[in-house]
Amino acid sequence: MTFDLLTACAVNGALAAAPGGVSTAMGAMLDTPPAALERWSEVRRRYDAVAVGTGTVLIDDPTLTSHAVAGGAAPVRVTLDRTGRIPRHARIFDGSARTLVGVVASTPAAYLDFLASRGVEAVPAGKDRIDLAAFAAALAGRGLRRVVVEGGGRLNRELLRQGLVDRIHLTLLPAALDSTAVNLFQGPGEPVRLRLLTCDCLGDYLFLVYQTIR
Repeated sequence: MTFDLLTACAVNGALAAAPGGVSTAMGAMLDTPPAALERWSEVRRRYDAVAVGTGTVLIDDPTLTSHAVAGGAAPVRVTLDRTGRIPRHARIFDGSARTLVGVVASTPAAYLDFLASRGVEAVPAGKDRIDLAAFAAALAGRGLRRVVVEGGGRLNRELLRQGLVDRIHLTLLPAALDSTAVNLFQGPGEPVRLRLLTCDCLGDYLFLVYQTIR
């Protein structure tokens, strides 16, 4: 199993308006049209689950249920947290949808107990560090074979570096932001070639779909 990415960035690759900024604040700043928001939701609904990195949960505190179809089941939520950094009051633990958290053998027992008490599935994915390939296999084994990742930049980069990305759904936002904010692919890594599959626009917003070339 591989992951697809669903992301939006400024023309200079920034994911937030400032370092440490909340990524969703960009939508409010740009007054993103409802048609663009619905387009992102339509892409999400093609997948079995939506995943985000630990940093995104810490900064954005998302529910990841905003794209649920009226009358339909809530989407499955996935994140990673090997040390128990996500606070107990985080909205991802609100019980509104099936939730899975990637953990490792050294994850604190107290945190694992907390996850169990909230009905959150702890997914073993390594000894001391998260093994993303093992995590992908574990998700597939739990029936989640199509997972879309919505960031952050470090998780995007690591998945790309390990060859675990198939497609990238990228929206280019009509803005140039602080260049020191988190980048779409944050951190070092070898160049990865992409093939453009589709390209279209909605007003000032450019929607691109790429496939990785392995």
